[in-house]
Parts: sequence; C-alpha cells; structure tokens
Amino acid sequence: MKFALATLLAAVLIVGAGTAVASTATSSFDNFLYSYTLTPENGENLRSFHVYTGLSECDPSHYHDLIMPAGWMFTAMPKDGVCVLVFWTEGNALPAGVATPFGFTHYCAPCCHSWYVSDEGTSDPNVKVVDDDSQHTEPCNIPVEFSDCGSNGTLLAPIYPDAVGDEATFWGAIKALYR
Repeated sequence: MKFALATLLAAVLIVGAGTAVASTATSSFDNFLYSYTLTPENGENLRSFHVYTGLSECDPSHYHDLIMPAGWMFTAMPKDGVCVLVFWTEGNALPAGVATPFGFTHYCAPCCHSWYVSDEGTSDPNVKVVDDDSQHTEPCNIPVEFSDCGSNGTLLAPIYPDAVGDEATFWGAIKALYR
C-alpha cells in the first residue's frame, strides 16, 4: 500500500514537473489602450504570446502604438474562424521572473478572450502551446461598464461591436441622420 502511494505521488510530481506555466498573464483596458503583462517562470523560454479576438478584428493596421520588448514583432492572423493577435521574436526569449509589458491601442470595446504562449519564435498561430488560459485563475480585469464576458485566466482583447440592422425603426432613423 505504501509503495503504491509513493509510486503514485512520484508519478504526479514527474508529470507536474514537465508542465510549463507562465507565472502571470494579466491585462487591463484604459481609454482604448490594451495592456498586458507576461512574467515567465524560471526555465521557460517564451518567444511568442498569442491572444484570441474576433475575426473581424484581424487587420494588423487597426492596432496602433504597439508596446513590446525590443526585437519583438506584432501581427494578427486568422485561425479556425477567429483571429489570433501574435507578439513574437526570433531572438532571445523573455527573461524569467521579469514582468514584461505588451500592448496596443485599438478603438473597439474589450471582452475577455483566451490566450497562449509558446517557446517557438514565429508569427504562425499554430505553434506548440506551453501554457494557456486554461491553466490560470488571474482575473480578466474587464471594466465594469463593458460587463463581464469571460472567465478567470482570460485576457482582454477587442471585440467588434454588433451592428444595428436598418429594420430597427429607432436606430434606422438615427443612422439616416448620418448618411
């Protein structure tokens, strides 16, 4: 019995030791500035940071005033019917234990979205995932005026506002004023 318990405990420790987990991944939104902080754990070699958003927000030219470490790049890439915002480098990985800022200005309201990181330095959104939102419990930090649309572990990213149809009498009249 003791041998079986010790073997099970050792197996859990070995499996747990092989799992890479970013220490923290947080986000905030203030006046259309989306800010992220990523802090890798010791032993991690993170070279790309990916945040999902809606496919309608997949034009890299909609993202302004980029914040990222020197030598890093940014793009937006479609993947499986959604968009992935990609920060990546072909150079050195993020320093372990150091809070590293990322961000951009984008003129759409925020919502909470999934994210992932990789040790591969490429803009390709189909990389080996070493950590993602499913392993985290940090709050999304969505401002109260935008309501809660997500869960702990997720990060803020733009969401395109829903369009108002012409058939809506009130909104149709307002839209007609601006045509």
